[in-house]
Amino acid sequence: MSIKEVKDGVILEVYVKPKSEKFSIELKDNEIIIRCTEPPIKGKANKEIEKKLSKLFRRKVVIVSGHRAPHKRILVYGLNSENVKRAIVNFKG
Repeated sequence: MSIKEVKDGVILEVYVKPKSEKFSIELKDNEIIIRCTEPPIKGKANKEIEKKLSKLFRRKVVIVSGHRAPHKRILVYGLNSENVKRAIVNFKG
């Protein structure tokens, strides 16, 4: 799984599939896949990802790289990797 602890929290390396039927997070072959409902136009998908993940983790979440690519690096402030893994595994959309 592509989760790395850093000074400010945890960096997630994810693959995003926009324009999906519903928002979901899944672990598949040691990769985090996020399906979002918004299209990748004018940052709509990125905003949805930050908003939904902030709600899931109850922390500030920021996309730090990959704003225009399907592979993104996301910073979750103030959590450790165990808390993040647990939240992803237990996510019920």
